[in-house]
Amino acid sequence: MEATLKSAVSADDVRAVAEAAGEPEWLATWRHDAWDVWEQTPLPDRVRHLWRYTDPEKFLIDKVTPVVPAAAGQAEDELPAGMQESPAGVGIVDDASLQTAWLAPEWREAGVVIADLATAASTHEELVREHLGRAVGPDAGKFEALNAALFPGGVFVYVPRGVAVQGPIHLFRRHGLDLSAAFPRLLVVVDEGAEATIIDEYSNPGDPRVVSNAVVEGTVLPNGHLNYFNIQRLGSRTRSHARQQFLLQRDASASTVNIALGGQYNKSDIANIQQGENAQSEMIGVTFGAGSQHFDTHTEHVHEAGNSFSDMDFKVVLEDEARSAYTGLIRIELDAANCEAYQENRNLLLDPTCSAQSIPELEILNEDVSCTHGATVGPIDQDQVYYLKTRGLPEREAERLIVEGFFGPALDRITDEGLRDRLWGLIDDKIAG
Repeated sequence: MEATLKSAVSADDVRAVAEAAGEPEWLATWRHDAWDVWEQTPLPDRVRHLWRYTDPEKFLIDKVTPVVPAAAGQAEDELPAGMQESPAGVGIVDDASLQTAWLAPEWREAGVVIADLATAASTHEELVREHLGRAVGPDAGKFEALNAALFPGGVFVYVPRGVAVQGPIHLFRRHGLDLSAAFPRLLVVVDEGAEATIIDEYSNPGDPRVVSNAVVEGTVLPNGHLNYFNIQRLGSRTRSHARQQFLLQRDASASTVNIALGGQYNKSDIANIQQGENAQSEMIGVTFGAGSQHFDTHTEHVHEAGNSFSDMDFKVVLEDEARSAYTGLIRIELDAANCEAYQENRNLLLDPTCSAQSIPELEILNEDVSCTHGATVGPIDQDQVYYLKTRGLPEREAERLIVEGFFGPALDRITDEGLRDRLWGLIDDKIAG
């Protein structure tokens, strides 16, 4: 497929976004270099196994409306209204523009940062220049290049060395309110010996027709720890392409949880790269598809250094005519001895009209490792449904209990009780809907 089959946007749109953001020259240059990559890179070939189940043309756009990043208001001591939890920080993002950046005084004084990424390119230039595009650069793929060229404000989260943030930093992404295309971007840097929990929640109230092209990237420096939760509750008319990747240095760890409930047509690529000795990664995934929803998810655990560990548990439930394709790669590099890696993908089909594909992949270049994987695709057990119905439960309630039992082992690994209860609430709402 030729590179000329793309969208109606141009280099002028890139220039308009950079000018609207008022960003430094080096970032504007970075954007234009990314645009060149977009222009020169053809659309992904459907013959490639990672695009076998998804049409890349679904993520092309017709126009771009430059968003002027707001000067994010930061409250001194008052939590933004309507919060039902006690977070360490809150970021409210409308149409990819950070409207509110609030931090509890304790963490503000400790040097934690929640900022508009385009602004942070000037106020924290050294950090942003070092890490922007390091995990997901313009060369990561055609749509990743388009995000790099066109993201408006973006969000930057930094946790300084040795700071262990208690409580989550909660980002509310209400993008696509007034746009036909949205380009959210998040850059996370967890410094040496630091700890943080980030809840990154996506929705678009009013259910506008929108194409979302999102990038989440970050680095966890030596002995740092990151808990990252991605909650996708986009509307029924959203097509979503999302790329997420974290780099883990020596003795660093990351636990990532991806909850996919919304969107009409979704493709997600999720990866953790163990770059340093003793790095540890845990991935949890929960997808619930209904109606005619489409989910295409690829996960990667890449062990570049020895004595590193990874564990992945990905659960999918489908009903009606929903579709899911899952591919999961474990790669152990040649010099990465004494690694352990586990991967499990289970798929539960509530109706005969839905479908799921599961393709585990192993690339093991070192013999001194321990790697296991498992994958299943199967219908709901009608004997279990019948048993629960004989105990007086309606069929839908019986299915709800079975789905909860199916998702339970994955969600029960989340140690934060309040967050776990909230995620269960979202899933129960999806089942009831």
